[in-house]
Amino acid sequence: MGRRASTKASGVLLAFVVHAAAPAFAAEPARCHYSYTVWNVKTRSSLLRRAVDKPYSELKKEEKGPFGCTPCEEDQTRISLSNGIEVKVCSGAAGGLRGALEDALRRGQKISSLVGHRPQVSRGPADAHGNRTQLSNHSFGTAVDVNEGSNGLYEDCPEWSSRCILRKGGLYRPGLDPLSLTAESPAVVELEKMGWKWGGRIAGKQKDFMHFSPTGY
Repeated sequence: MGRRASTKASGVLLAFVVHAAAPAFAAEPARCHYSYTVWNVKTRSSLLRRAVDKPYSELKKEEKGPFGCTPCEEDQTRISLSNGIEVKVCSGAAGGLRGALEDALRRGQKISSLVGHRPQVSRGPADAHGNRTQLSNHSFGTAVDVNEGSNGLYEDCPEWSSRCILRKGGLYRPGLDPLSLTAESPAVVELEKMGWKWGGRIAGKQKDFMHFSPTGY
């Protein structure tokens, strides 16, 4: 009788240990909420703002991005760095991103600002009215802008020079401004090590020196 009780107790304990060791998966949210803007290529501004409130199960394919992320507020989380800067990003990317940014800080990177989750339709072909048609990486919380005030978005810029035209953010002054990023900057090195790409390296006539995402765009 004692041996059977002991065996039963061991089985209960084993079941508890196995259950405790199993990863916990968050339940899918019941609803999805977010608001977004639409970039217009003719006016070079965001003319529209729309709000989304619908069952999570009704998300469309184009509302699903890298790491299982969506534009939904329910899929985002806020991370805090040791220097006090906070940023909201996709929960599925938050751990790796925080680790990379902390490694950059330890290596001496100065970070004064971060921009993460910011839903906007700013990619893809423009429609007949000049409105873009696809969500950006920022929309999914899978992009960050580092030190925007010192790392502008430039056009007519196949490679960096003083002839590049600033369209957004602050003046890029590599070597003069410690907040301006270069290929050797710890933030660039650590985020690229994580697998993200830097907008300062993207092909074409645009350079986005503040920007990091899985694609660089």
